[in-house]
Amino acid sequence: MFALPRYKGLCEPGSYNSLLGIYIMKYLGQCSCGKNEVVVEATVDFEKLVPRSCDCDSCQSLSLQAAMVSDPALNIAIIKEDDGLQVRKNGSEQASFLHCKSCDQLLVVGANIEGRCRGAVNAFLFKSINFSEAIPIRPRLLSQAEKIKRWNEIWGNLRA
Repeated sequence: MFALPRYKGLCEPGSYNSLLGIYIMKYLGQCSCGKNEVVVEATVDFEKLVPRSCDCDSCQSLSLQAAMVSDPALNIAIIKEDDGLQVRKNGSEQASFLHCKSCDQLLVVGANIEGRCRGAVNAFLFKSINFSEAIPIRPRLLSQAEKIKRWNEIWGNLRA
């Protein structure tokens, strides 16, 4: 576990990685009760990513809104309370959905793909960012192999 300053939205104005020649921006989001936080390190313009909302029964029945954002250039980490997460599986049980145990808000979705933990983060955790309107997606129409291939192409690295 690592310690970060407590800010809402942007954590750091950016740092330059001279080895890679890129700027890395850090963003901090939190669930509605504030007990769990998510840190995203981005080498892409995180605020311009387009959220996706799933039309499956599980996602549509969530008590708090969820629309996921991801990019292969994202590093996502959860800063959690001890025993503060609840893990649920999707219908095909290929992905894990991590919710706050206290307020039940979806934080991230992830899966172990080819030995790497990959995932997407809920855009609604970042209250100071005005993401564009979410586009609907229909992953239930994909085969299990197609889902894994797609997630591996569009999800970032997840540390939960």
